Amino acid sequence: MANTIKAPSMHDRMYVGAHGNMSLAFTGVELNDAEVDTVVEMIQVEIGISLIGLRVNTSGLGAGVVADIKLGDDVLAEDVDLAEAGTHALFINTAYTMSKKVLTATLKGAQASGKLDINPEYVVKGY
Repeated sequence: MANTIKAPSMHDRMYVGAHGNMSLAFTGVELNDAEVDTVVEMIQVEIGISLIGLRVNTSGLGAGVVADIKLGDDVLAEDVDLAEAGTHALFINTAYTMSKKVLTATLKGAQASGKLDINPEYVVKGY
């Protein structure tokens, strides 16, 4: 059974206003020897949100560490390389939320230690 880690940002609320303007939510978690297949819950995405991109920042989680990033059950990005310190701007197919969903990262490849931020870019469409 996979472990689950809730990032401190799971307590944060996404800004839902200014219809049509692009927004960015900030998330982050410090990992300490997180096992392979650990699911990291980053933030709850509210109803009526169109996710249009992701900014992934890492301090370098260790050799061989990659992640699948999901919104609920929908895969947004697979095998994102998190081994080295750096920033990735990920272009994704627009994902619209008809219900609240959690943005997660499933760690793969090797144990992970270090800082991970997954910052969703989004537009509020409403419902």
